[in-house]
Amino acid sequence: MTPGMTLYFGYGSNLDALDWAGFCARCGFTGAELAPVAKALLLDCELVFDHYAGSRKGGALNLRARPGQAAEGMVFRANAIALQALDRKEGAPEEYQRVQRHAVLADGTAIPVMTYVAPSEGFQAPHADYLAVVRRGQAAHGIGHGMMEAAARDAPAPLTIGHLFVYGTLMAGEANAHHLEGLPRDPGVVRARLHDCGPYPALSLGEGEVRGEVVALPLERLAAMDALEGSAPGGAPGGMYRRSVLTVRTAAGPRPAYAYVMDDARHVPLIPSGDWRSLGGRHAAWAEYAARTAESER
Repeated sequence: MTPGMTLYFGYGSNLDALDWAGFCARCGFTGAELAPVAKALLLDCELVFDHYAGSRKGGALNLRARPGQAAEGMVFRANAIALQALDRKEGAPEEYQRVQRHAVLADGTAIPVMTYVAPSEGFQAPHADYLAVVRRGQAAHGIGHGMMEAAARDAPAPLTIGHLFVYGTLMAGEANAHHLEGLPRDPGVVRARLHDCGPYPALSLGEGEVRGEVVALPLERLAAMDALEGSAPGGAPGGMYRRSVLTVRTAAGPRPAYAYVMDDARHVPLIPSGDWRSLGGRHAAWAEYAARTAESER
């Protein structure tokens, strides 16, 4: 990244180049650079209208924590002048405050970003003019309107990600399959690499194909999956695995799904076939590992 640039996650009116340019011109922020980088998701967040903005004559978009949901937005590179302009536009720190998050890109990588969040004031109905600005910005970047439109009605939005891709001991017939018992499964393939950790595999991002299953996962089961995989909330690095989002190829077409990735798996031997089952049964190896390892460390 260019020195002096900050990665910023935009999810509301700042998606719209005309609205941004107009604000900078009115307020004298010459040279404010807000350059699009990539679409991204903030995990365990949803869009809401729970902050009143007088300049918008109604509610303005905000982020609220919701485990399992994912808010779509755009990562921008912002220079120092753009950061000053963003702070002014967002009323920071009195109204919105800067917060640090990790955004998940289309290839499953996670990058640290800055975004803005305001304290909740309860539902605030948005003005039609503001909705038009955000729709225009979303359309320009290929971002769907569904979550915002639901938020504008103060209605729950469908889950952005409703499936989990499993590739090892959680697959049907494997040692941990009971954790997902009774849930629909379909075969699927992701672009990634598979590594042999002995009793269990690990998935890393990169060229290759990994075969597994895509499971329809109810929201209330996700916390248990995070605990099982030693994953930090919000898709942040730092746990044994990191919850990410990958596109799974299935017979019914591509499907986004959560997947648990081991970012430091490079030192672990590869499974060339990309198929955990190709190694033969590893139930005994898992049982031995589970017997000598505390549940919180598996």
